[in-house]
Amino acid sequence: MLDEHAMPPWVRRITALFVISVCLTLFYLFFPAVSTVLLGVLAATIVACALNPLLCYIPGPRGIGAGVIGLALIAVAGALMLAFSLPLAHPIQQQLNGWPQTKQNLDKLLLTWSDQLKFEKPMTTDELLSDVRRFFSIDQGSLLLASVRDAVLAVLLWAAFVFVGSIFLMASSRDVLLAPVLRLTPPQHRPNFRAMLDMLGSRLRWWMIGTLGGMTIVFVASNIGYSIAGLKFAFPLALLAGLGEIVPTVGPAMAAIVAMLFAASQSGSAVVGVVLTYASIQTLEAYLILPLIMRRAVKVHPAVTLFSVVFWAKVFGVPGLMLAIPINLAIGSAVEYLYIIPRERKEATTAEELAAMAETQ
Repeated sequence: MLDEHAMPPWVRRITALFVISVCLTLFYLFFPAVSTVLLGVLAATIVACALNPLLCYIPGPRGIGAGVIGLALIAVAGALMLAFSLPLAHPIQQQLNGWPQTKQNLDKLLLTWSDQLKFEKPMTTDELLSDVRRFFSIDQGSLLLASVRDAVLAVLLWAAFVFVGSIFLMASSRDVLLAPVLRLTPPQHRPNFRAMLDMLGSRLRWWMIGTLGGMTIVFVASNIGYSIAGLKFAFPLALLAGLGEIVPTVGPAMAAIVAMLFAASQSGSAVVGVVLTYASIQTLEAYLILPLIMRRAVKVHPAVTLFSVVFWAKVFGVPGLMLAIPINLAIGSAVEYLYIIPRERKEATTAEELAAMAETQ
């Protein structure tokens, strides 16, 4: 017997189309705010996935364990910042005071190159920085913030958002977090959705471990190599090289170019030292970091990684630049578990049915 109050199929389709249209319109109108929240949730999820295995070592309620781990993470991050900043504040300040002279040397070098290459307008350091800013920018903003104070405030707010969000995610069990999402998922896709989240959590965890390990190795190796080469600003440039590891392919290359520009304003031997350091670090990455850590998470061709990094940077700005690989991992996991695997299973089932029918005939 048909339910007299059942909604006709055409009404359901129109209602679904209307809801989707409203969601897409709101997403377009409030894209900066929505993208900031989504990327913040992704960053908090990465931290939660990386720290979640530590919960089993802390007795007591899950919420208390999450709070202890979150506060410990904040304390460790603060201690590392103090350990780096206090002893090195004076040397870095001295090097920054010498930036005007270094900038003059760089401008002279760029002027020489412009004359040799027959450029109509000579290159300058300010123009290069402006070009990089425009390349990695979106319509509503720029890659670099207006002042150092704004940049520091934005970083602190983002870190607080991510750390506090990760604590809340760790404090709740997976079933509690997934229940609302699973209600919106068709029943036949729920097992695949759970499997996707399990695999994605593992990939994000290994990506974070690999990234932090790679950043540390590259920073130490760069600092040693630049110091041996006698490069000025060795520590800040090594720190830039280490931080550049969070942006695969693009980050290390840009950090090496910056270091070579500084070296070119010094001497030819410094340039050779920077080139040898960069080549050695890339070899170290290829045979140590990627095989041991990153390949457990990132199974994407380097060319795809390069183009996707630029694409997400253009879409989301700096957060997209830093979270390009996790975005790829999330999209790749969704496509694999919600489309490819169900299709392969369906094709396999169809082939078995056809084989069984052929045998009976």
